Amino acid sequence: MRSLISSLILMSMISAQAYAQLSDDFKNSWVAKTLALQRQIDVNVPMNQATFIGTHNSENSVAYQIPFVRYVDPNQQISIYDQLEMGVRSIEFDVHWYTGTKFSKDVLLCHGLSNHLGCSVFDRPVVEGLEELRNWLQTNPNEVVFLYFDRALDGHEPRLAFYLNNYVGNYIFRPASVRASTQQPASCVEFPTTLSKADILKAGKQLIIVTKGCDVDAYQEQDRFPIFWNDVVFAGIGESKGANPYRILDSSYDDDFKDYPLCAKQTVFVDDPQHKNIWRIFEDRTVLSSMGKPTRKLYSNDIKDLMRCDVNWPTMDMLTINDERLAANIWSWAPNYPMQNQGECAVYKNGEGIENVPCTSTTVSGFVCQNKQSLEFQVVPYVGHWEEGEKVCQASAGIDWHFATPINGGQMYSLKEKVHNLPEIWLNYRLNAKGVWDANF
Repeated sequence: MRSLISSLILMSMISAQAYAQLSDDFKNSWVAKTLALQRQIDVNVPMNQATFIGTHNSENSVAYQIPFVRYVDPNQQISIYDQLEMGVRSIEFDVHWYTGTKFSKDVLLCHGLSNHLGCSVFDRPVVEGLEELRNWLQTNPNEVVFLYFDRALDGHEPRLAFYLNNYVGNYIFRPASVRASTQQPASCVEFPTTLSKADILKAGKQLIIVTKGCDVDAYQEQDRFPIFWNDVVFAGIGESKGANPYRILDSSYDDDFKDYPLCAKQTVFVDDPQHKNIWRIFEDRTVLSSMGKPTRKLYSNDIKDLMRCDVNWPTMDMLTINDERLAANIWSWAPNYPMQNQGECAVYKNGEGIENVPCTSTTVSGFVCQNKQSLEFQVVPYVGHWEEGEKVCQASAGIDWHFATPINGGQMYSLKEKVHNLPEIWLNYRLNAKGVWDANF
């Protein structure tokens, strides 16, 4: 028996070492570096135009599994920390008020139904997940993360608010910072998508916490935990229309989602024709969630379709290191670009993607121009240097048009339809004096 235990421990150590090497290899890969460049492209734009790669039920992972008693029906393969390392910027925690290993009820990370079916006394306390998230934020101070709560807390939100304040309080962008002066203290606030990731970072914060629904009823334990739930968590995202404004516009990847160009504009996103919200499509491959209606798996081609449909919150199950769906989230640079010492300005190369060339190149045959109100693109055929971009757009397209670059997958696909037969066109995107690729807005 002792020999078996020793063998299992050794196998676990070998597996952990191999996994760490895989993780390091991924972080040095073109996919990881390009996803980081894309996060920089949209850092200054309103959140409804930015992209957040997500995982569904991030806590329900094989990484924390105890056979037969904990996370036996997993959504994920790797830890929360490593999901973030893979480029995920939206983490989902399912939280339940349930009896834990100390034989008392607490907030547990549990994948269960609203009646707590599926929870286990061995499920991890939420504070362990928050500690993991905090450790990652500490080592990545220039990154912004969404934390989405799906909750069945039986009114114990004040306790979770207390945990949030204690474990990640220094990182939270709080509703009070944008709550209107006409609103009551501790009232529900939707996250305003007019803000950018740069705005969050300028405020010295990194974490945006959201949930569905506006809670106004009396909570349990509010006297014991006086921090108000609505002072740390946003109720919904954006300016949702319809009868229920405090919501998140989302759906599983099923029959409600149609291929481009229909997408889900007449179903899931029908109340948001101007795309003022962040659009979320997720998959759920667990047995528990599939008992009623199995949901479709997200494949690489599906991710590309979500990018084309302007779904900016694609949320995956069973993420793995070197997962091909991560590469499918890349809409910008051509493979193996940017190349070192090949140039400091960017072009879109027809059919291939963004490439870097010298800013004085004389082979580029056009400029990308955009109307900042409608976000529509024009491609102006003109052979000139990169620095002529704004002048060319103003003279050829009109005063409402400016030298531009796409900032998400939807815009890139829109641009591709305008390129026609031009081999290369200038983008308003270049390496700045700090050595950072900067999309000039």
